[in-house]
Amino acid sequence: MIDDLVLHDSTLDQVRNFIANPVHALLLTGPDGIGKTAIARALVCALLDVSQDKLAAYPHYSEIASTAATGTVSIETVRELQKFLQLKTIGTKALRRAIVIEHAQGMTTEAQNAFLKLLEEPPADTLLVLTADSPRSLLPTIMSRVQAVTVHIPSEEQLQPIMAASGKDEATLRQAYFLSGGLPGLLCALIRGDETHPLITSVTDAKAVLQKTPFERLAMVDALSKQKDSAKMLVAALQRIAEAMLAQAATKGDEARVGQWHRIRKAALTTGEALDHSVNTKLALSNLFLHL
Repeated sequence: MIDDLVLHDSTLDQVRNFIANPVHALLLTGPDGIGKTAIARALVCALLDVSQDKLAAYPHYSEIASTAATGTVSIETVRELQKFLQLKTIGTKALRRAIVIEHAQGMTTEAQNAFLKLLEEPPADTLLVLTADSPRSLLPTIMSRVQAVTVHIPSEEQLQPIMAASGKDEATLRQAYFLSGGLPGLLCALIRGDETHPLITSVTDAKAVLQKTPFERLAMVDALSKQKDSAKMLVAALQRIAEAMLAQAATKGDEARVGQWHRIRKAALTTGEALDHSVNTKLALSNLFLHL
């Protein structure tokens, strides 16, 4: 199962080591679209000895994700999880139950504190797997009680089989690769033209932002700042677009465009780092949009 995934060598080694010597709580960190959820499910299947196609129906498995409207995981959701973990499991294996919490950075402070109690006294038969874009987005007390694995971006060489199997022309594949930033999930969605993929939506929104006037961009800030996860995805998409356009401009020797896209990439990168450090989202976006 793990071997079917496209993983950076360092990530693959860490994942294999975890499967060989599992603990009760694991945190997978990396940017959206890199495949954290796919890795989490593959880990669970390996440790529970369940096939991928039967995982969703497995009675002692549950996935939790942030609410689409708010981008958060509430304390009520964690309390429901606590009730689920009070149920008895059957069997003799050391691990018989697993929980995957996607976008764990969406847990409110109250939810994280409630979840901390589970980490302090985890059920002996249960594996808890969290995914997050950055370890800095979780409370230090949670970080101290989980084993962390950083999911690194695979090399272009490792992604070649995915691109070759698509049957697309070279120009389309190069554009998809640069726009994806090497993120396998986003790369596949771009190649397939999957417009429902949330990261594709972010790329589309980022392109629209670049075409607007400074005033029009600033008018968007208030609504965007209320959904931090969406804002971070938009900023990441701006960075990927800038990197793709920077590569194209460099290939053509267009120094003016190189300078322009380098400036946009730097502004997006700085904003993304600021959002990771929990600065005021509205101020960060306003500053970015003024410098595009």
